[in-house]
Amino acid sequence: MNFKLFFSITTIIIFSAISFYINNIAWILNFLITIWCYTIIFYCIHIVWNNLRKKEVIESWEYIKNFIFKISLVILISTSTIWWLSFLSNNVFPAEMPEYTISNWEKTVKFQAMVHIWKETFYDEIAKNIENFKEKWWVYFFEWVKPGKEENAKKFNEALWVEFDEDLYKNFSKLYGVTFQDNSKFLWLVNDKDFNVDLNIDQIVELYDEKIKKSEKKETNTPPLDANKEIIKTLSLLNEKELQILVYVNQAMLNLLISSEEIQTTLTNNFWNKELFEVILEERNKVLVNEIVNSEYKDIYTTYWLLHFKWVFNLLKENDPKWEIIEVNNLYPIK
Repeated sequence: MNFKLFFSITTIIIFSAISFYINNIAWILNFLITIWCYTIIFYCIHIVWNNLRKKEVIESWEYIKNFIFKISLVILISTSTIWWLSFLSNNVFPAEMPEYTISNWEKTVKFQAMVHIWKETFYDEIAKNIENFKEKWWVYFFEWVKPGKEENAKKFNEALWVEFDEDLYKNFSKLYGVTFQDNSKFLWLVNDKDFNVDLNIDQIVELYDEKIKKSEKKETNTPPLDANKEIIKTLSLLNEKELQILVYVNQAMLNLLISSEEIQTTLTNNFWNKELFEVILEERNKVLVNEIVNSEYKDIYTTYWLLHFKWVFNLLKENDPKWEIIEVNNLYPIK
């Protein structure tokens, strides 16, 4: 038995065993049948192509051995790469979620960067931090888009292309083995100095309409994707072991997304609805900055989406150049 044949048989046996562990005999049969079908298809293509070019057709057994070796090599390299990168992202270099302390020496703001689905321990740590600072007479500013008219909620969903409702984060979090942000966990701790510093849906849609008119862009009335339905459908097709694998890889993608400014910049620059994104990000930045600048309170703890910090900080510096970052502490949402 030569090396190629030994490698192919060993790889197929290993992946058949893994398939059996994940989903019993069904995955093994699907795995082996798929390999065999592709082998036959490509051998037929090889025969036709070489006959057209009047070249020698490789004997079937030799072709099959070489083809299965190549498939085995691709399978081993691709799965090993995905698993190794996932391990590095989740266990060696997990994403950091910073808490920035900024000050202009008149006011001090602790800006806790947020994401709306993460580990429950992450939210527990933030709740504890809010409680500790409110015991020192700090106040709490939080992000959460307020409801509005039903027709504007519908228009927002159409612009976003996704049916956005209160269950979306809850269902989405199941695909990532995490929990969803529950703002009630952060409210009414120590005192009632909690302030929702955000726009409502009506204001967002109004600002969006203004930007659409200025850009002379035609609005589309594409029905929004029912993401909840799609997520529930996906979950129904997975068994427990399949879901564990999907969750591990998805968590690695989340860690990579949060860790990489390049990926974040690429996504923001290529958001499918530029005008809507400008409202979601830029206009809400202005709201937060205005509240900080005009607030009677000197010590403010705020929780806001990670992407907002850079723009909020720049806007504060435009208002008062004395603003600077004086401390950064990191939490690890998925580790």
